[in-house]
Amino acid sequence: MFVQSQMIPWRKGLHGNARPDVDSKLLSIDDVDRSSTCIVRYPAGWSRNAPQHLTTHEEFLVLEGCIVVNGRSYEQHHYGFLPAGYTRERASSPHGAVLLTMLYGEPMLGNGRSPGFDERRLVEHVNPLAMDWDPGLVDPQLSKGVAIKPLRTDPDTGETSFLYCSPPHRVPPGMAKPQWTHPMVEELYTIEGDYVWGDLGRMQRGGYCWWRENEYHGPAGTDTGYNLFVRTVNGPLVNTFDTVKKPFTWDPPHRPILPPELAPYGQALPKGPNY
Repeated sequence: MFVQSQMIPWRKGLHGNARPDVDSKLLSIDDVDRSSTCIVRYPAGWSRNAPQHLTTHEEFLVLEGCIVVNGRSYEQHHYGFLPAGYTRERASSPHGAVLLTMLYGEPMLGNGRSPGFDERRLVEHVNPLAMDWDPGLVDPQLSKGVAIKPLRTDPDTGETSFLYCSPPHRVPPGMAKPQWTHPMVEELYTIEGDYVWGDLGRMQRGGYCWWRENEYHGPAGTDTGYNLFVRTVNGPLVNTFDTVKKPFTWDPPHRPILPPELAPYGQALPKGPNY
């Protein structure tokens, strides 16, 4: 809670043997099962012309460029969830692409066609730009004006992924608001805009957080508006609000909470003019 991805250096490949010819930024990794969230940069001309599959689920949102899998083009902000064993007959990125990528385990490569995958979990392609924002899906305890574009809900765990937007100038009433938490992990990536945490600082575009269970944070608001990618881990989204309101300011001190491996990259993103 939280790190600006711009501060994290690129490294070669993924953790695992799947794609040694890409660059990546590791945002989080599980110490036990090696699940991870990372930003993956595919160079122009990258391709795979023979059938391959991963031994773990791969979930992604395109941040920039375009990647083509099995003849289907995933352009900016397009989304996919390809279960473990899903066969990629061919894949390419003629002009390059940058993807926010979630891997549900260490990404090991299987050559050839897979014997099968869990089709219930497949979300082959979503184009959010063709969807309407739905304010009816938002927790009624949250401030008015926010809305959701649903991307995925796991049929067994209820884990969910969605886009979440807010208009600008969404100020907590009376500049005070309760902190809140969840019984599950909430993962956030800031696609655009600023998300201001009264206790942690200003999370700007490219900001990422892995909000652990039962940790209270906030209050929060936005003066610019934002568009977030949100994912829950270990269950559906549940919000639990404190009963005490805390004061809020648009200029809180920058004091993110980071594990030792990310602490060197915890600087605030410099703000620039919009002209």
